[in-house]
Amino acid sequence: MQRGLIQDSSQNPQKQQRDRINRVFARAVVVPTVIALALIAVLLLDTLYDTVSVQVVEVTETSGKSFALGQALTADQVIRLELAAQGKSEQEIAAFMSDPDEMRIFRLRNRVELMWATQDGPLRWVVSSLDDTRIKNLSLIEGLRQWNELKQSLNENQQLRLNPWLDYSFLTRDPSRNPISAGLRVALFGTIWLLTMTLLISIPIGVGTAIYLEEYAPKNRLTRFIEVNLRNLAGVPSIVFGLLGLAVFVRGMQLGPTLMAAALTMALLIMPTISIAAREALRSVPDSMRLAAYALGATKWQMISKVVLPATIPGVATGVILAAARAIGEAAPLLMVGAAAYVAFIPRGPLSEYTVLPVQIYLWISANLSEFANTAAAGIVVLLLTLGGLYALAFWVRRKYRVEW
Repeated sequence: MQRGLIQDSSQNPQKQQRDRINRVFARAVVVPTVIALALIAVLLLDTLYDTVSVQVVEVTETSGKSFALGQALTADQVIRLELAAQGKSEQEIAAFMSDPDEMRIFRLRNRVELMWATQDGPLRWVVSSLDDTRIKNLSLIEGLRQWNELKQSLNENQQLRLNPWLDYSFLTRDPSRNPISAGLRVALFGTIWLLTMTLLISIPIGVGTAIYLEEYAPKNRLTRFIEVNLRNLAGVPSIVFGLLGLAVFVRGMQLGPTLMAAALTMALLIMPTISIAAREALRSVPDSMRLAAYALGATKWQMISKVVLPATIPGVATGVILAAARAIGEAAPLLMVGAAAYVAFIPRGPLSEYTVLPVQIYLWISANLSEFANTAAAGIVVLLLTLGGLYALAFWVRRKYRVEW
């Protein structure tokens, strides 16, 4: 009889219809997800593709020679080989390299690069000058297809290079209006400054707001009004926060286009996210932990600070990391509050001018020279790697320190 009931329920038309609807919805979710992942993969591959190009360069100030990877392992060793190739004696090379001013000027005007290939062979060091002329800048596939033709047509002072734009020197060079010497050093330091100041402002306020709403605030209309608006703020477009920062911090408080104004604006942007994550973490702590603390004679603040808050660290840390990832990737509010597109120095303090990774990438994309598209692609890869690292860190913290109550 039980078997008959099972068969009757499985043949129920309503159940069969619900199963069909569930399958349709499952497919409707899977298809756009697959399409979105495919488009993201295409975008990433296209960005990585643009970080490498084939160039024909007319050398002006340097020797125009390349050096095998086995001849030198550091930039100073390459500079020594380059000076020797220019005809300098050992005494002149030693005097030149021992003079800090001469070396600083040389590094400002030249760039030591490890090319994947030149006309002399694979993995060769070259020294590029700011005055070098780019005769051709071809995409990777097109350049490789024409490699032999380009090699045969080289003139005396020309080099053929398979140039990776993303390398270690790209992270250590200052910005420049010449794509050959442009780098991310100032933007990286500006991003670190801005993120540090933003978190120092937003974490205490966000976590404090969560503690007040969950542990102290009475359940009334005002509390519900605050909760609703806090969730709404988490979904407000970032450009709105930029307009608010421009009106209040840049002009109202007369901070100007400084790091402090940007940090206050970004703190407003990510504070709702931190507060919501902290509230969810506080709710996950069972009431039995609170009651046990009270039973041992703890005050309310002792219960919160010694028992509840330590148990919420994984959830709060995850929310902070995700909020920091959002702050790093934002460009619109920073452009509104006056992030400079070109800054040639590292910030010295909270009232310094600054630039950050998204703004620097925006500057390169909007530049007229086609080679800036390659530097922008390299900058995008650095930004994506940074964001991916933060998301991976958030996932690891969540998995590592998660507590099952």
